[in-house]
Amino acid sequence: MEKVAIAESLVVELEAELAKLEQLGALIAAAHLDAAINALCREFNIERNRSEPD
Repeated sequence: MEKVAIAESLVVELEAELAKLEQLGALIAAAHLDAAINALCREFNIERNRSEPD
């Protein structure tokens, strides 16, 4: 599997965990995970699709 494809898959998985952390109220951990996801997206030139809940 190509590195970019692996990174894209990892972003999807991490964003799911990010949502769980936010629901739990673990906002400091969520902020760190969010920063890690952003860094991964920058490193592999992945566009991050963020959708805020209504």
